[in-house]
Amino acid sequence: MPNAANNPVLIKHHRITLRDFTPADCDGFVAYQMDARYRALYNQPDSPETRTTSTALFERFLGWQDETPRQNFQIGIFDAKSGEILGCIGLRQQDMPAHVAVMGLELAPACWGRYRLALDAINLMLDYGFSRLGLGTVTGSTGNGNRRITHLATWFGATLTQSRPGPDWMTQKGWHEVDWSLTRDAWLAKKAAK
Repeated sequence: MPNAANNPVLIKHHRITLRDFTPADCDGFVAYQMDARYRALYNQPDSPETRTTSTALFERFLGWQDETPRQNFQIGIFDAKSGEILGCIGLRQQDMPAHVAVMGLELAPACWGRYRLALDAINLMLDYGFSRLGLGTVTGSTGNGNRRITHLATWFGATLTQSRPGPDWMTQKGWHEVDWSLTRDAWLAKKAAK
């Protein structure tokens, strides 16, 4: 199995490209995080502090690319034709047991509801994690009010493992956090059945 941990990530698909962020992507990333719909979801104000927090998060993603060994892969989702940033997706192994990573997906508000985009990004990232990084399990969490993500996780063969109180922004919406887990074997079985 090839070791992809310290190679740049570039995954091409006919609709989207998943790739490591570059400094030139910062403005697009911060712009979608400053969108009023995004800020409303997380109860964030339109303020210089919110912009600074988004910029710092982006810079953390860039910093992860230089770590040796690389354990965190937070990469951009881009339109294959226009190059427009559509969101980001990640697999984070730091502080996890061996061969386990946490997946996170975030679509820009203009892309909310684009299920095919989410399916493509998740499928490509799962394939990368299981085949290139040698992962055995991918986990994740979402708010129970985010039924779309919960549905996507189960569509890929994941099982819901736990429900617990979530962060303040979830609690304010009356949501709780739902954890899910997907093994390589379950993912391969689901893939073979399609």
